[in-house]
Amino acid sequence: MAWLENHLLLVILAVVAILVFIFLLKLAVRAAIVFGIIALIAIVVFGVSPGKIADIGKEGANSASKAYEKTIEPVINKELGNAKHVEKKDGSFVIESKSVKITGRDGDDKARVKYNGKTYNVDMNVIKPIRNRIETTKQ
Repeated sequence: MAWLENHLLLVILAVVAILVFIFLLKLAVRAAIVFGIIALIAIVVFGVSPGKIADIGKEGANSASKAYEKTIEPVINKELGNAKHVEKKDGSFVIESKSVKITGRDGDDKARVKYNGKTYNVDMNVIKPIRNRIETTKQ
């Protein structure tokens, strides 16, 4: 009983973490079930091939990179002249200008682009050319 009293905050945090995990897991399962039902209806009723449904899923995943290329990349290109590029020894990097901040790590698939208070996850292949155009400072 004394152990419980001494570690009450830890126990409460663990219970809250478990409840949040269960909620997120249920949410993910519901989303997968809904997508599965929609896919099944599309296959059976409308005769859409499973390959076409897989392509639609891939297209949705690529939409964030497309939005980046149309909206944020032109702004970044304007600010490249004043941008500071710092590469850290652990492989992470930061590209920062007046209104754009890009963070990532070598070997990762995605980088984070923060612009106008919003954060976007962008494919690392889009960031590589930007990194190559900016002077690097090693830290």
